[in-house]
Amino acid sequence: MWRPPATHIALAAALRPDALGDKTHVMFDALPKPQRNPSFSRTLLRVLLISAGSVAILLPAWLPNRPSAPLERGTVELLQAFLLAASAALMFGASSHAGAYRPVCRVLGLGLMAAFSGEIEDFVSGMLHLRFPEAWVAGAFALAAIITALRHRRVVVHFIATLGQHAGAGLIAAALLIIYVFNRVMGSTAFWKASLGDAYSPNIPRICKGYLELLACYLIFIGALGLSLTLARRRQD
Repeated sequence: MWRPPATHIALAAALRPDALGDKTHVMFDALPKPQRNPSFSRTLLRVLLISAGSVAILLPAWLPNRPSAPLERGTVELLQAFLLAASAALMFGASSHAGAYRPVCRVLGLGLMAAFSGEIEDFVSGMLHLRFPEAWVAGAFALAAIITALRHRRVVVHFIATLGQHAGAGLIAAALLIIYVFNRVMGSTAFWKASLGDAYSPNIPRICKGYLELLACYLIFIGALGLSLTLARRRQD
């Protein structure tokens, strides 16, 4: 009876995942898991729900104007802070189940907390009349995120390289596009003066800027939900 050479047997035994130690398990855990085939009905339902949410999130625009509750320091500002805080909570919650991607969840959560600090400042200082060290708090969260990313740069770089494979990445990219591109145009005074002429009102740029930021925060929340579902994968034996 033919038997394989002893060198082949030894090589096969050495290449087994259980013989290579914990590093191999971490490497295997970092690889994307096979997913189910996409369903057209599920995809259509998700698109409709996200689109409906994008319309519903602008509900404060339909409320009557109340001078005692300024737009950026009232309902809209508080909703922005709530969505960013919920997004950070999702990422921190997913970190305990993310395996090799745990540092990535922490970096994203700390970055979202820095953004939350910037949004809650107007509410705390304007409505509660309390001094809030926005720059120090946001800087502390940002510094912690940078340190975490540098300590685990290999995992972070791998995540960035495969970002297109994660659910929600496109929504977060759309939110950043709204904040750093559309918001610069739609929230500028020159744009509305040129568009409306004599009908221009100083409140229009502020209102558009506030609701564009609210829409961006909603997209960040949905994107963070998708990322947390993708990253929070338990090890499958």
